[in-house]
Amino acid sequence: MENFVVSARKYRPATFDTVVGQSHITTTLKNAIRTNHLAQAFLFCGPRGVGKTTCARILAKTINCQHLTPEAEACDTCESCVSFNNNASFNIHELDAASNNSVEDIRNLIDQVRYPPQSGKYKIYIIDEVHMLSSAAFNAFLKTLEEPPAYAIFILATTEKHKILPTILSRCQIFDFNRIQPRDIADHLANIARQETIGTEYEALELIAQKADGGLRDALSMFDLNVTFATDRTIRYREVLENLHILDYDYYFRLTDFLLEANVPQSLLVFDEILRKGFDGHQFLVGLCEHFRNLLVCKDAATIQLLQVTESVQQKYALQAARAPMSFLLSALSIGNQCDLAYKAAKSQRLHVEVCLIKLANIANVLDFDSLPEQSTILQPAEAVVKKKPESIELSPDSQPVSVPDQPVHLDLPKAAEPEPAIAPPLTSEPYNSYQTATNSPPPAASPPVVPPVPVRLTSSRLRSTISLDAKAQPAKTAEYGADSETAVLAPPAPVLNRPFNFEQLKKTWQAFSRMRDQQGGQMTEQIMLNREFQLADDGQTIHITLDNSLQADLLNDLRQDLMTYLRQELQNTQIQLVHKVAPQESRKMIYTAQDKFNYLAEKNPALLELRRTLGLDVDY
Repeated sequence: MENFVVSARKYRPATFDTVVGQSHITTTLKNAIRTNHLAQAFLFCGPRGVGKTTCARILAKTINCQHLTPEAEACDTCESCVSFNNNASFNIHELDAASNNSVEDIRNLIDQVRYPPQSGKYKIYIIDEVHMLSSAAFNAFLKTLEEPPAYAIFILATTEKHKILPTILSRCQIFDFNRIQPRDIADHLANIARQETIGTEYEALELIAQKADGGLRDALSMFDLNVTFATDRTIRYREVLENLHILDYDYYFRLTDFLLEANVPQSLLVFDEILRKGFDGHQFLVGLCEHFRNLLVCKDAATIQLLQVTESVQQKYALQAARAPMSFLLSALSIGNQCDLAYKAAKSQRLHVEVCLIKLANIANVLDFDSLPEQSTILQPAEAVVKKKPESIELSPDSQPVSVPDQPVHLDLPKAAEPEPAIAPPLTSEPYNSYQTATNSPPPAASPPVVPPVPVRLTSSRLRSTISLDAKAQPAKTAEYGADSETAVLAPPAPVLNRPFNFEQLKKTWQAFSRMRDQQGGQMTEQIMLNREFQLADDGQTIHITLDNSLQADLLNDLRQDLMTYLRQELQNTQIQLVHKVAPQESRKMIYTAQDKFNYLAEKNPALLELRRTLGLDVDY
């Protein structure tokens, strides 16, 4: 029975032309060989399985070839090529730096470099995984790498270029290997399948290529696995999905359709089906974010080439991207990213993902894309715009709801109906009706300036609500409406409130604010500060409070805005002010020594001084 050889070894490239996906490197190396511009040291770096060691061996073989082809390829017939193919070459040495990383190993290598080749022009030393060398080994290698003999060439290979000393990098000609494109890997697998008489579905090969993530060796290993799995030597798309444990695109397409329809139950059922098939919730979440990213890419024809999928899947993406609004995709990516970051810290990870899906399904309800205006407009005071045409809008004292029909119309108020400029009424303790027009009497000198009304845009959902006025509102006004216009309602100026209050009302409101802060998790020092005694000044609007220290003063300053807003709203008085002061601290002298104790007692009882003088006593230290 013939021994099985894995495809990664059996179909390993033997010439530069057979290297997959690294044409920028193979072309440079062939030109260097053809023009005899060979560097003394090469550094091949890149991800795993992209051809670094393979290119190093092809380069070593081609350099010593005695009969190069016009394309600068090895002939495979000369003595040097034959000995290399039989692993019997004395001029090509391979060293695994992962297991030979000490100073002694490098010194042995340097000793070998001293001897010239017995046949051929060069001695080539291939050092794989060179980043595994110790710092001492790197330093011992520096001098030889900088000034090697004319017949010595070093080829270093690594997957972690950042771990190599800069002094080593500066002495090498660096070649960066790219990840191999999925299309190139799929074509290479199809070529191998033809040589092995294996039936394939091209979509299955593309799926293997995407799973390999740019590594040809990984793709060949998965190819062998699926060939072994197939009983009739045919690789099918569905079998590859099952064998490699990959989530199919169809799950994400179905789920996205349910999310766009705001269908929460079906979305959760799809996620449950995925979990029952053994897939991890985090893997599903990452794939869903990748799916949203692909849909976002398909929004523009210029970026659709960034999709590395088959043509049939690409068409599905294009169709679904046309149905998915840009706002939905951006919001979904943001929600998915937040869920991804917090997934590992979640106690119930399934519930965490399900809540994420519920949020995604409700994006369409939160963002009403159809009702959002395309652009903002500047409205004149005599114009108003509505999305739903009303036959009439009545502002009546009875507070009746306003009926709003369905067609957009234009409202032109007559010139005579334009209101006169409002004059602020005098400040009273009673609430002021903002729709009531003032008389022509001059305003008091202390009245603040009136804020002009600001146009407010109303969406259709707001117009559906009932519009009612206070009993003191103006008489109803009706107007005729034209077509193709929207309605704007002028917001009345905010009334200036100055309702009087007493100390008991202030105290209850202050305590309510303290309880609210306590329920929100406020600090203990904050509660101590809020529970201090305070006084109301004679003007009935200024609050005085005395604090113990500067720490309480800092807490009050941080809390001042929220406290004043709460008090002014609850007590309906915008003139409330808060003044604080810090009580002076008494400096107390601490008693430490025996003399201090005697002096303290003598201050209270001067007879001790007379007793001390009479008896001639001293303080015992």
